[in-house]
Amino acid sequence: MDNFIYFSFIQGMLAFFAPCAVALLPAYIVSFISRNKEQSSSKKYLLLRGFKLASLSILGILIIYALAGTMILFAGQLIKEYMKWIALSMGGALVILGIMMLCGNSISLNLHMKYKKHNSETAEAFFFGIAYAIGALGCLFPLFLVVTTQAIAAPNILRGGSYIIAYFLGISTLMIIAILMSIFTKDYLMKQLGKILPYMDWISGVLLILAGIYVIQYQLVLF
Repeated sequence: MDNFIYFSFIQGMLAFFAPCAVALLPAYIVSFISRNKEQSSSKKYLLLRGFKLASLSILGILIIYALAGTMILFAGQLIKEYMKWIALSMGGALVILGIMMLCGNSISLNLHMKYKKHNSETAEAFFFGIAYAIGALGCLFPLFLVVTTQAIAAPNILRGGSYIIAYFLGISTLMIIAILMSIFTKDYLMKQLGKILPYMDWISGVLLILAGIYVIQYQLVLF
């Protein structure tokens, strides 16, 4: 199997921890999960409820990434012959972005939006997914761009599509885990988020540098 599929999956997981996106989780837990008295519900009900809400959030994520991916793929077809050079440049951009984050700076494409409460639980989960995806794109758009440019440069549609699917599975898997933890262990999750959030820029910076180095090495092998 192509190693870039694994890379895409990991980048999807990293996108979940984008500082602009993961900062929405505490508000999500407080305003939505903790407003219900779940102690009286059976574990089976809570599990089914968790998967239902996770599915709605994932649907919101899918819509935003599908729109972003479609625009990138459309533009990429016009410059497909230069995709290797673009991907190589994006690898360098990831390294630079990671160094900037380690130095206390970050680049945002101003796509971040505030997450608002909704009266309907299902609507709240869906719009949370949309807000989360926009936040992830706003902070770490180069990650998604690397995956999509590599998908465009892939030798066939199946290979390229597998990169996009792997990326989406990465962020979706962690969304399911986060929502289930919010339902079953919300106090523990809130405590851990409080510890992690101050260091998210630093953690993301290190991972971005490693991702950028991998992209550069991967492209050089192709050349």
